[in-house]
Amino acid sequence: MTPTDSILGLATDASRVLWRAEAAQAATVLAFVDGRRSDAVAAGRSAASAEDARQVAILEVAVELEVASGFVAHLVAATRTLTADLPTVWAAHSDGELDRAKARAIASARWRLHEVASVELLDESVLPYATTHTLSQLKGWLRRFVTRVEADDAARRRREATAQRNVTITAMDDGMSLLQAFIPTHDALLIERELSLAAKTSRAEDPDDARRLSQARADVLTDRLLGRTADTPGRGRFHVGITVSLATLLGLDDEPAVTGDGQHAIDPTLVRELATQPGTLFSRLLTDEAGGILDVTELGRFPTVPLRRALELVDGVCDIPTCDKPAEACDLDHQQPFDPDHPDRGPTTAGNLHPRCRPHHGLKTRGALPVDHDEDGTTRWHLPTRTATGRTAFTRAWRRRTQPEIVVVEVGQSPAGLEYVPAA
Repeated sequence: MTPTDSILGLATDASRVLWRAEAAQAATVLAFVDGRRSDAVAAGRSAASAEDARQVAILEVAVELEVASGFVAHLVAATRTLTADLPTVWAAHSDGELDRAKARAIASARWRLHEVASVELLDESVLPYATTHTLSQLKGWLRRFVTRVEADDAARRRREATAQRNVTITAMDDGMSLLQAFIPTHDALLIERELSLAAKTSRAEDPDDARRLSQARADVLTDRLLGRTADTPGRGRFHVGITVSLATLLGLDDEPAVTGDGQHAIDPTLVRELATQPGTLFSRLLTDEAGGILDVTELGRFPTVPLRRALELVDGVCDIPTCDKPAEACDLDHQQPFDPDHPDRGPTTAGNLHPRCRPHHGLKTRGALPVDHDEDGTTRWHLPTRTATGRTAFTRAWRRRTQPEIVVVEVGQSPAGLEYVPAA
């Protein structure tokens, strides 16, 4: 064996150390979350209150480890399944023979099984394959295993999975995004065939078409969904719900634009191209000199569409740390509760409204997740182990400013005709 050969062995040893640490971390997180719930039960709290304590514990872990709450929730569920139902798999993970991703994939397969004998067979038979194959190969093996051992239940599982169908968009690098659809396999295969046939036809019709088949397939999908043809720009209009300076739009600055959720960065050249397209919609949000949102008071509990749009553009996501739920899918929560008999208490204002996803809004409303604010209006979430600052894009003022106002203006044309005059 040469000295270089031994390096590979060191990499394997390091992996085993890492995988053991992953298992130890998972076990500790599970103990912490379950401990919070047990403490609540021991204190005589209701079952609903104990569940709130468990949810807050998941948020505590997410804040502490700087990961998403959904990741922690899945980790807790998978670890509980591994320790309770799959002891052989858990032992391999704890000994560093199996990494976290594979252990979680096996736990997910167990959730699809209903017979005790099937679960026991999974625990007994999966390790030889899992420890000698890649994660992708293991997932294929698990799909085949579940279908084989509980074939009579396949139709029920398919119906349940179909009910979870969805489409997601994930921000990627360099102005690109990943569009994913979770749909029935037979539909996906038909779509794939249709895209390939249409793409091949499109390339064959133009001898100068230098696109790869994969590029042409992507173009077919986009054009058909948006109704684009050679003569029409397609359905819909681009709503510029982004933070971008007027100087960038006019070509006097090259500061990139950022979408409201903070996930998509758009280079200035593309922003200016979009601005020249017919039908592009811009929303202008009026802020103060320091970038703080200017307040406006509305009558009634529910904000108007312009105020809601303004807050969605400003905050982007749920105010809870580690939560990335888009603001448009959140509730607009009154920081100080709305009081219809006393309009000055809990007013419907920009300074008193924060986007919060339904689960976290519920925890706050039930008192399981206390929150207050400082003089600037920045929220402070009080977890049992620490205080975390709310995720607001701009400083908020609780005291009314001079002539406070929020204005959202929709413009159906590009700002190309505007003249930029720098502030004196």
